[in-house]
Amino acid sequence: MPVMTRTYDCIIVGAGLAGATAAEALSVHGRKLLVLEARERPGGRGFSRAFGNSGEVVDFGGSWVTPWHHRIRSRCARYGVALRPRHPVTERRWFRDGALHRDGPVAAGDRAAHESALARMAAHSALLKSGLKTDHHGFDIADKSLSSYLDAINAPRATRDLVSAWWTVSGNGDKTRVPASEFLHSIAYWDGTPDGMCEVWADTLVGGVHALAAKMLAASGAEILHEAPVARVAHGDDGVSVTLRDGRVFAAKSAIMATGINPLGQIVFDPPLPGLNKAGQEAGHLGRAVKVWAKIEGVPAGIVATGGGSGIEWMFTERATPDGAALAVGFGVAANGYVPDMPADIEAAVARFFPEGRLLAWDWHDWNSDAYARGTWVAAILGQPQLHDAETWAPLGRLAFASSDIASDQAGWFEAAIISGEEAAAAVEAAI
Repeated sequence: MPVMTRTYDCIIVGAGLAGATAAEALSVHGRKLLVLEARERPGGRGFSRAFGNSGEVVDFGGSWVTPWHHRIRSRCARYGVALRPRHPVTERRWFRDGALHRDGPVAAGDRAAHESALARMAAHSALLKSGLKTDHHGFDIADKSLSSYLDAINAPRATRDLVSAWWTVSGNGDKTRVPASEFLHSIAYWDGTPDGMCEVWADTLVGGVHALAAKMLAASGAEILHEAPVARVAHGDDGVSVTLRDGRVFAAKSAIMATGINPLGQIVFDPPLPGLNKAGQEAGHLGRAVKVWAKIEGVPAGIVATGGGSGIEWMFTERATPDGAALAVGFGVAANGYVPDMPADIEAAVARFFPEGRLLAWDWHDWNSDAYARGTWVAAILGQPQLHDAETWAPLGRLAFASSDIASDQAGWFEAAIISGEEAAAAVEAAI
């Protein structure tokens, strides 16, 4: 099939928040843009829709933003996207030793060992935050998987279950392959405790991140093609050509790959990506979170419940519904032997955490089997941190990369997608 007429300054592959940010930034300079999106919608891993048959719109992908995420907040204000404050935590529940408890995460006999483990986690998280990788005993904080780290600090079983539950919303990958630093960085955002992690989850976007991405793309004036998965990208000093799976070919002066790291494995680059880029393309990242929603009758909003060691290990009754029920969000990790089985896993989690409640409905999106995601937010590979460094994914001639997976700051958050999109757009603008 012939190459389409060259009318584009830049082709942006991916209509998630990183791609939308790049389009927005380049449009300021009057650039002619083509956005190619494999899905039938914008937003990438930011995806919201009505829960079940209700009018309640919930986030099936990423959701929370922190108080310091000023870029996404400013864009919400600019495009009229309201922010919904997180419901305060009003009750805490722990499932341990085969039963549900409301009096604490560990039994009395494990309390001293538990508190010692928490103290070491808090200290190590503070050291990492300050840029140090070992403590004053020479303990190597950065070069351990979560499993080996918990072994090293002699964490009791109930402590491991608590950490495992919070791991579903932090490290979100294989505990034997993802570094413990993913978890330690997350607890450093607040007070160094696992439960403090959610204190920085300040707001969600009403209508979801994909609604914001759609408004940004519309404002950019970019031409957008949906259901246009890319098969091949040829790049050189004279420009870029992008071939779709259906054979159509588009050419431009430059291109930005805003797909995320894992989907890059399905695209052929000519010439092949060099060195660490090639290794990163082949390895991807290990984020494999499982996010579910459940509508539960008979429980109030504001309850955080954790434990179980596998399956859906973390749940939060995130909001009340108009009919008096609660919408609960839950997380697990499809790794370390856990293979999701819905709705059995949701039913089991609701029975474990909310025995007084009745499950009315459930819903989820399987990001791990989604051909255009192939996982969730970025989780590093132990011993290979350079595969996801922003420096590794610096522009290659006329080809740039943008994703929250490889951002220079706030990696994994939507704020990171915006940062990465801005930086890629600046590089492309300089190149053309």
